[in-house]
Amino acid sequence: MNGNLPIHNLTGLYMLNQRGVSLTELIFTIAILAIIASIAAPSFIEQIKRMEANTIRSKITSTLKTAKAESRIRRQNLIVCLANTHNVCHKNAQDRLLLFTDSDDNQTYNFNTDTLISIEALDLDYGKVYLRAGGRTHTKFFGDTGTPRGHMGHIKYCPDDDERSRMYQVSFNMVGGIKFKPKARHDTECP
Repeated sequence: MNGNLPIHNLTGLYMLNQRGVSLTELIFTIAILAIIASIAAPSFIEQIKRMEANTIRSKITSTLKTAKAESRIRRQNLIVCLANTHNVCHKNAQDRLLLFTDSDDNQTYNFNTDTLISIEALDLDYGKVYLRAGGRTHTKFFGDTGTPRGHMGHIKYCPDDDERSRMYQVSFNMVGGIKFKPKARHDTECP
C-alpha cells in the first residue's frame, strides 16, 4: 500500500472519534438560545403588529377603490361598511369590511336582495377600526358618478397599545379621493 488507508477504514476512524453531547453542554446551549429568544421576542411582536396595521390599511384602501370603480361600472349605488360576523353594518364593528349593492336603498346588507361584491375579514389582534362618515354607519358610492358625495369620512386604525407610529386613518372625500394619513402628519385621535 502507498500509505493511504482505504476509505472504509477512514470512515471507521471518524466514527470512533465521535461522542455524544454532555448534559452541561446541552444546558449551556439551551440557556444561550433562551437569552437570544428573549432579546428577539419584543422585536418580533412589534413586527407582527406593524404587519397587521399595514394589512388593514391595504384592505381598506382596496375596498374603497373597488367601490369607486364598481359603482361606476355597475351604475348602482354601493355601500361600504364595517360589519360584524352576521354582516350587520355598524360604525364600530370589528370583524369585516363589506362592499355590497344596496338594491332596496335601506343601507343594510340583505342576503335576498343585495349583491355582496367584496368581504374583507379584518382579523384584528392588535388594534381596532372605526368608521366615521357623517354620522352614518356606512358610506355610499353613487352609481352615476362612482363617488361618495355627501358620504365623505374616514376609517381609523387604532392600535391597542397606543403606539403612535401605527395609528392612522384612511380618508375619502366627496369626489372619491382616498388618502392615507399617518398620525405623524395628521392628528388621529383614537377612542
